[in-house]
This record gives sequence, structure tokens and C-alpha cells, in this order.
Amino acid sequence: MSRWSIRKIQVHTLLSLLSVASILAYASVLIPPQFFWLIPLMSYGIPVLIAINFILVIPLLFTKRKRVLYPLACLILGLPFILDTYRFSHQESTLAYDFSVLSYNVKLFREYKVYNKFSKELIETAVKDTSDFKCFQEFSYNNRWSALDVPQKMKEEGYYAYIYTPEMRDADHNPGMALFSKHKIIDKGMVWENPYSINGVMYIDVKMDQDTIRLYNVHLASMELQLGQYKQSDHYLTKIKDLFQRLKNGAINRSNQIEQLILHTQNCPYPYLIAGDFNDTPYSYNYHTLSRYYSNVFEKVGQGFGFSFNSTLFFLRIDHHFTNPEIEPVSFEVDRSIKTSDHFPTRGLYRINH
Repeated sequence: MSRWSIRKIQVHTLLSLLSVASILAYASVLIPPQFFWLIPLMSYGIPVLIAINFILVIPLLFTKRKRVLYPLACLILGLPFILDTYRFSHQESTLAYDFSVLSYNVKLFREYKVYNKFSKELIETAVKDTSDFKCFQEFSYNNRWSALDVPQKMKEEGYYAYIYTPEMRDADHNPGMALFSKHKIIDKGMVWENPYSINGVMYIDVKMDQDTIRLYNVHLASMELQLGQYKQSDHYLTKIKDLFQRLKNGAINRSNQIEQLILHTQNCPYPYLIAGDFNDTPYSYNYHTLSRYYSNVFEKVGQGFGFSFNSTLFFLRIDHHFTNPEIEPVSFEVDRSIKTSDHFPTRGLYRINH
């Protein structure tokens, strides 16, 4: 067999393997993470596989036209994921809006990457934001020191509050979650909670003129990745095994938590909006489960990539807003100008469909 024939077989084999890997990764978003430990890892590879297929299309188009069908078909199949990743600029909506929502993981109001010191700048940013509703994850306060008494500061700005603090607290702060509203809260509660974790899902019902709406604040389980340890080469196999286990456990925990959220919204008598830190990317089973029940606001009215994580893995979009059909998104943005937390704040404008 000639060298040329061997090379053709090798190219064909590599393209076939890439196609199979792409299809398996795409299909992974339909399979619950409880089914197989590799499922969450496969979904994380979707953007990489799309990028490789895209890079291969151009040279194959001019050199091996028949084989360009492999990466081209993978790109066509991956189009929904491409649209989930990037939204092209759209014309600014002229619709009036009824209310605005801020969602922000404020990292316990600590200095960025200096967790033993509180950030007055971050507190000021959260307090002075003028949104009608504010959803905070990793919220913290200390009412013994006025500079850290965030609930009192919000009250002075005209907000009603619902704050959840689990049993895990210390002398310096009360970690948890918070919802603040310019409109009077007529009901509130927890969808699920863990007394030993700052994660949870909370909600408030508010009366707005003739309408009553419900707002959910979500903070799903994180994977608690210690990224710094992977920069060191010692015990690498153990670290990789630990990474896989954390990815699997996180995906399974979030899947169970999402099931509870979906069940709760199905019994909601009002239009509702869901916002928060979901710790899941658009390439996951959990995200696609949510998208089957709710409309993702970024995908409706956002633009660009919408990356919301302000850390080493800057390319992650894990902070989301979702609505039911009775609430129409007008605009959505990730405010990347505010860099005082390891998440960027997300903001949306909404109108109520009557």
C-alpha cells in the first residue's frame, strides 16, 4: 500500500473519530448525569469540538472537498449550541418595560481574591443599583457594623427584603442568599435549602399595581473546584480523579435541585421569572432541561457571548435569567464593567403580558 493511500486512510479515520466524538457530545445533553460519570465531561467538550470542526472546514473545502462533509455536518448538527453560545447584535427594543431585575453573585461581599477582607466598593455597587428587584447569591451581612449592614442600607433605599441564612454562619457575617424588592412582598419561601450550605432556591411574590408576579433567586450546587491545585504537577492522577468526581457530583446535585424548581414553578399561580447562579453552562443536560420548560433571556434578547464568570475560566456563562410565557424580556446584559466579584452582574428589563 502506498504512502498516499495510508495517509488517506489516516485522514478518513481521524475525521470519522471527530464526527463520532461530536455526535456523542451533542447527545450527552439529553442524558441525565446520573446515568454515566462521563456524561458531564462530554458536554464540556462541545465548544472545543465545534471549534475544531470549524477550523477544519476551510482547508478541507479547498483540498479534500468530499471529506469537508464530515466537519460541515457536525457544524450543522451543532448549530443549536452555536446559537446558545453567541447571539448576534439585535435591534434595540422599543417596548416599554414594567420592571428590572439584577442578579449578582457577590462573593460574600469580600475583596476580589482577598477573602479575609470585606469590599466596601462591592457593597456600594449592590446597594446603589436601582433595579426593581435584586437577587443576590453568596450574600453576607453584619448588622453589628453599619458598613456591613447591607439589609439596613437596602431599607434606606426603599427596598423590602427576604434573606435566607443557613445554620453555617460565623461571627463576621451571615452567609446565604437575599431577594430585595421595591414592591411590597406578599409571600415568600424556600423551594429547597440545605442548612449547611449557602446554596438554595428562594422566591418572593409581589404585588405590582394590578399584577402579582413571582421572582425566584437560584444558587445551584457548585463543583467546588480548587483550580490552583492543577497548576502543580504532583499527584496529578489523583487530582484528575478528584476533578472528575467533583464534576459528576456537581452535575447530579444540580439535576436534583432543578427537578424541585420545575415542580415548584408548575404550581405557581402567577407569572414568574427565575434568575441566579446556576453553575451550569449552555452545554449541559441541566441547562437543556431548564430550556425545555422556560425561555432563556440571553437567547431571546442578549448579544455577544454573555460570559458571566470573572475568573480563570472566563469563557463560562453560568448566570442565567429564565421566564415563563407571561413575562416578556425586553433587554438583557452582562455588566462586565463591574469586576469586584468573581461573577459579573446580569441585568434584565421585562414586561408583563396581559
